[in-house]
Amino acid sequence: DGAYLRDVSRQQTYGGEHLPDFAHMAPELTRDVRGIRLWLPLHLHGVAAFRSALDEKLDLAAYVHDRLATVRRLEVPWKPQLSTVAFRMKAKSSSADDIAAANQATQELLGRINASGRILLSSTEIDGRFTIRVCIVMHRTHADSIAEALDIIRAAVAQSD
Repeated sequence: DGAYLRDVSRQQTYGGEHLPDFAHMAPELTRDVRGIRLWLPLHLHGVAAFRSALDEKLDLAAYVHDRLATVRRLEVPWKPQLSTVAFRMKAKSSSADDIAAANQATQELLGRINASGRILLSSTEIDGRFTIRVCIVMHRTHADSIAEALDIIRAAVAQSD
């Protein structure tokens, strides 16, 4: 958003082609500045700050896994290797009908969780099972946010009883 770019709009066209967003280009306005997005924070804060933040997120993921594993109606199939925790509603058995019912219940659970407006969880399908994911990647996510998220998840599960 430099002064030299004030007349450039993302919607502008030249010869029928959309112009690039020059604010994301290098000073020469010829290519994207990708390296500076990594270099500048490392230069300003150092590697130790990033290690500490990553350790915190990994610890939070382990905490989420451990807490969700205590919820009777949930299945938490894997310990997180990084900062994503997968969970879903338990199926009564391995029959196709029970798995379909558990998938539907998990989709409804995700809807209740996201309807809170306080957290936004994502989903995926793994081996035919609808699965919800808690992804702890934002640098502003700390233990208080995770505690609130766990409360919301537990309350949403309780609504399904």
